[in-house]
Amino acid sequence: MFGQDSKVQLAVLNERFKVHEAMVERVDTAIQTLSETNQNICRMLAVHEEKIITQARVDEDVYKKIEDVECKVEGLYKFRWQAGGVVAVVMVLIGAFNAWGPKVLTGPSPSTTMERSN
Repeated sequence: MFGQDSKVQLAVLNERFKVHEAMVERVDTAIQTLSETNQNICRMLAVHEEKIITQARVDEDVYKKIEDVECKVEGLYKFRWQAGGVVAVVMVLIGAFNAWGPKVLTGPSPSTTMERSN
């Protein structure tokens, strides 16, 4: 019924079919591996995104704390200049009191009153 050529062609087609089946299996395996890799990458990206969000929150907290410290330091600078001004005014007042205070508190000395009356 089938000639020799038909049997040879059928054998060749069977071999090609087997080769194609093997290639399809390899492609299926590659697709599965790519799917697994894709899932792993998605998980890694999610973890990295969470880390980035957490780091952003930490950075915001650090910036707020730095601003608070800067405000406190600025307040200390203002206090230093204010305290220096108060000390300067007190020293000027003490100097003025030392110059005129004894004269005002004790009144004229008896020797100066006698000299004036003469």
